[in-house]
Amino acid sequence: MKGSFCTPDAGLRFAERLLVDTDCQAMGMVERGYAALAQPGGTVSTALTGLMIIAVAFFGYRLLLGRGIVLSDAVSLTVKLGVVLLLATSWASWQALAYDGLARAPTQIAGDMLVAIDSPPPIETLDNTLDGLTQAAVGYRSRAGIASPLVGGPAAAAAVLNLSAIILTLSTVGILVASKVVLAILLAIAPAMAGLILFNGTRGMAQGWLAAMAVAAILPAFAILIAAIQFAILTPILARLLAEQGSGVFENASVMPIGLVSVVFVIAFLFAIRAASQIGTGLLVARRAREAVPTPTVMIDRDTRFSDRGAVAAPASVMAVSRALETIARRDSAPAATRSRAIAGASASRTARDGTPGRPAAAAESFAGRTEFRPPARRHGVRRSRAAARRDS
Repeated sequence: MKGSFCTPDAGLRFAERLLVDTDCQAMGMVERGYAALAQPGGTVSTALTGLMIIAVAFFGYRLLLGRGIVLSDAVSLTVKLGVVLLLATSWASWQALAYDGLARAPTQIAGDMLVAIDSPPPIETLDNTLDGLTQAAVGYRSRAGIASPLVGGPAAAAAVLNLSAIILTLSTVGILVASKVVLAILLAIAPAMAGLILFNGTRGMAQGWLAAMAVAAILPAFAILIAAIQFAILTPILARLLAEQGSGVFENASVMPIGLVSVVFVIAFLFAIRAASQIGTGLLVARRAREAVPTPTVMIDRDTRFSDRGAVAAPASVMAVSRALETIARRDSAPAATRSRAIAGASASRTARDGTPGRPAAAAESFAGRTEFRPPARRHGVRRSRAAARRDS
């Protein structure tokens, strides 16, 4: 885009001419600045190539050293490299993606909404309003003489009208011009910001860059819609004021509503800036929410076997079920232990009665929580009766 293209029409008034000049100069800087940063052999292009080589080298060294690598790392690195090349080397793609999408689409949407409600263009209405305020202020100032605006009367009314004109210009054209200039700068430095996507330590800067572009793109649409509502309210008030001046009536009461409306809509513009900031940074908030949720990952170690280094700890419900199963197992093993103690007691009683030492018929022994039944030991010798024992004695 050449400088001769930025010669506006001489018939344009202040607000419209300022916006036309801003669009031409700022958006022309986008194309020329992008070409300067993306040219082969330049500083930014060389640095970007080095960053891409470093990113690929880090990935290769992790593979060679046998460190754990998430399976999705290869796909993620490939996508990052593709995005970097798209942003930094293709002006046609960047123009279609960002220039047309961010610089033109929001204002075009706002213009379509104004056409749907049969509202005049706000910039043209602003020029008409500024002309009306200037004319009304001159009428009051001619009646004030050398009086100070602080003493009230026509001088104060003229000061209110002049301040209202300044506030209207700053809150409408000022926001539009500032947003377009900032957006143009952010679009032009795309080749320099593209390399920051490759590394986790610098990715936050790239995300902030994207969020700032989103805010600068959305804010003009909000400003156009708010200005349309503001001028729809001010136009009949200003028309009535000019009609009163035409009939020779100069009342301060007719001026105060204009000043109040101008100040009230400044608050509306501040809320619009806040809303655009919230929308622009919504992407970052969503990403932090996703990073806060732990997800299980499968790692590959040097033995190329699956390991659980990236596994998530078992949830509380699984631990509760495990404790319940352990309690049931202890409860079921209690009757077996009781039977073992009963068998052991019966064997001890029989041994005491017979006077013969030995192992019980079916002794139960418990080892480490297990109940083991053993067969009775084989006795040696013949058992004599009590009568035979008394006879021998």
